[in-house]
Formats: sequence, C-alpha cells, structure tokens
Amino acid sequence: MKPHAQYEAAFNEADQSDSVVRTAWYACADNRREAFALRYRGYVHAGLIEPSPFEIYTDAYDDLGTTLVAALYRRGACIATLRISLYVPGTDGPALPCEKVYPEIEALKANAKGPIVELSRLSIDPEITNTRYRARLYAAAIRAGVMGCIALDARHLIVATQTKWQSFYEHVMDFKVTGSAQLYPPGDVPVILLTRELDAELRRRMARNIFFRIDKAELDELSQRLPGMVGLNPATAG
Repeated sequence: MKPHAQYEAAFNEADQSDSVVRTAWYACADNRREAFALRYRGYVHAGLIEPSPFEIYTDAYDDLGTTLVAALYRRGACIATLRISLYVPGTDGPALPCEKVYPEIEALKANAKGPIVELSRLSIDPEITNTRYRARLYAAAIRAGVMGCIALDARHLIVATQTKWQSFYEHVMDFKVTGSAQLYPPGDVPVILLTRELDAELRRRMARNIFFRIDKAELDELSQRLPGMVGLNPATAG
C-alpha cells in the first residue's frame, strides 16, 4: 500500500462538497503528477514559466528522498499543493532548495538545534478566482505544511516567498526576515527568505487561529506516517 493510500480512500461520495478539502502526502517515489500539473498551471498563470507540452513543473529537489509533497483535494480534484524539504543536521548533500540562493542558509544549518524544513512551491488552482476562498486555501496549504513539519519533529522553518506575502508570515506566524530579496527561480520576481523556530509559541499561535488549528488525531496519524516516507524512524520523530 502506498503511504498516502488512506487519504485517497477518503475521497468518496460523502466528500463531494466545496467545504470538504482533504490532504494527501506523497514521497518521491509516489505518482505526484496531479500536484506537479497544478503547480505548472499556477506558475504559467502567474507568468513565472512558459507553457510546456508536458504540462507539469518539477525541479531536482522534487526527486530527493527528503522531499514530501502535499496535495489538497476538493471533489477529487487537486486544488492546492505545497512542498516540504527536510534537512537533518549531519547529513551531506543539498537538501533545501533555497540554499543555493541564500548564503545565510549555511550558518542556519551549522547552528541548527534539530531538523530544518523549507516550505516551497505553493500553488493554488488558477481557475479558483474567489479571493476569500483562495486565501483560505493558502492558509490550508500552510497549515498542512506546518503540521507536516511538526510530524517530522522539525526545529526550524524556512520560507522563501514573494515579498507580497511577507506580511502574512510576519504578522500571522511571526517569521523573521533572514535574507534579503533575491531572484529565486523560476521567474524574475523578488523572493525574500523568512525563518522561525518551530516551538511552543508557534503552536499557540496556530491554536488561536481557526484556520490553522491543529487536529490532534490528524497530527498523530501524520507523526506515524511521514517520518518513514523520508527515511526517518517514527519512534524518534514527532
């Protein structure tokens, strides 16, 4: 059985409602075409990449064993996606997509108190045009990502985001600017580096916000499944 199978099984007739959004998690060996196709459509719509006959968008970090992709589904269709990339102190080789762009990552890795996770490649279905619903989907994707980070026992969070989203991360989740805006591929828009520790304060912030509140049963399930999907022992993560 695939690691994400039980989430796919939840997409049944009872879920055929716009108010029901389910999250599936995929490891590098899983079929992630739906998530990559949505990423492609979102990036083309935003003018970040040119149209391609393959109609998917991926990069080298998607193929690492330390990468997970979250896909959010409504009515059986993928409507949002987010990638999380894990770095465990002491391991070799590149693991965080932003480390080739921001020199500040080297010091963060050297001084890390535990695993570091970068959130990246967030995309929302461009055919969804309702501004309020898109904002809720953005929040739902970030919530899924942070829950994934908690399940992996991460100690540090990294986000490389367009400057237009900077205030969201600063005001809602208290991220701090770590690196100045750079041209983070793809596209030529300024992207700023934000970081914060994954600590009790962040959990309290999420608990106070209805859009980010953590479900214990869901987190327990993720804590059992996600570590194994990136080669970690669930007994020592989460």
